[in-house]
Amino acid sequence: MLIKIKRQDALNNYQAFPVHGYDYDKDEEKFFYPKVFKSYILTLPSKSFKVHAKVLGAELNKLTMALHADALIFLGDTKTPWLHQTSENKPIKEAQEYLIDKKVGKRFNGALKVNTFELPTFIKHLAWLTRYNAALPYFYFTDQMQNIIGNICQYGNLHLDTLNEQANKVFNSYVGGSKFKYGDNNSCYNWFSRTSAISGRQSNL
Repeated sequence: MLIKIKRQDALNNYQAFPVHGYDYDKDEEKFFYPKVFKSYILTLPSKSFKVHAKVLGAELNKLTMALHADALIFLGDTKTPWLHQTSENKPIKEAQEYLIDKKVGKRFNGALKVNTFELPTFIKHLAWLTRYNAALPYFYFTDQMQNIIGNICQYGNLHLDTLNEQANKVFNSYVGGSKFKYGDNNSCYNWFSRTSAISGRQSNL
């Protein structure tokens, strides 16, 4: 199941969500990121991004259940809508059609609450959207108890912050038996091509 939540309601109920915007009164950019306990970058050994996106969804679903959560909540760090950028790329069109089928409108910029049954499919599509659509915001996720904050980068890595000691223990215990591998900032590059650039990634509408 996928449930839509109005943006302000999500920010009120899940105050750990990072926010990036502009304060026109002060004429300056504004940023918010919660205080974290520990930060991680996780990679997955995959032969193609198609396989990678599928495995990423399955592994993140297992992590959600290890945290005793039945859903994750996703929200962009800016007010940009989920369907802001169009593309003729087949995986992107499929991802957008998936969101439209779930009643996500063109102007919707709120949060999406995704249960563990739906999560593997949702993550597969989100990974493709993030990989190729540079105009979209960073889509962060948290669990209902706000134990973690994470996002998927364009290279397919999972960037995750634990927000308390207990969550950190559960997280590390889970990773040890998962397909994830601990990485670092040098892990964020294009694994699936001989060039560093991601062919087809664009920021135009």
